[in-house]
Amino acid sequence: MKHHEIQQAREPASPILHRRQVLLGSLRLGGSAGLISLLAPRALAAPPPFVSEAGGQFIELDPREDVSAISLKDFSGRTRQLASYRGRPCLVAFWASWCPPCLRELPILHRLQQRRDLGFAVIPVSIDRDAAKAQRLIDRLGLRGFTSFIDREGLVASGPKSQLQTPFQLYGMPMSYIVDAKGRTAGHLAGAADWSTPDAIRLMQHFAREG
Repeated sequence: MKHHEIQQAREPASPILHRRQVLLGSLRLGGSAGLISLLAPRALAAPPPFVSEAGGQFIELDPREDVSAISLKDFSGRTRQLASYRGRPCLVAFWASWCPPCLRELPILHRLQQRRDLGFAVIPVSIDRDAAKAQRLIDRLGLRGFTSFIDREGLVASGPKSQLQTPFQLYGMPMSYIVDAKGRTAGHLAGAADWSTPDAIRLMQHFAREG
């Protein structure tokens, strides 16, 4: 064997050529579906669309942030960690007594809390500073047995102009976050929405299937 032939035998294959061979192999094995699977695996697992009353789109977050260590307080001051819901997705819905669209969304959240076939948890969180005022609204709406937490100190959620960094950013009111079964923020929706519609249930089921 000649010297230049030995050199060619030792030279590694071009990375560009190698990638081209992988792509061509993918096309031969699976056609266009194989190429799509190789180039855009996340696109195939995109959550179904869902919009608020005002037309706001559900926005998926990537990367997702672990919020399982967050402690929420109920109106009596008792705490519960989001980690206690791990294993199923959560709808964390922020509301306030001074928010008119919240009046339409709260009864929907209340009805969902009464169901046991959803496969996800409904976690309303008031951002009122006065728990008594928030409770009066719940009573006025006739939401018996409604379970809500409250973020009086603004440690859990805050607006974009806040000087305090919080796990949940509020870009409108009401505003809802989906926390996946591993305790990570999966996406958010600003504005009132009917979370009992088939589109909403499909969205929540999408994250439930992630496991």
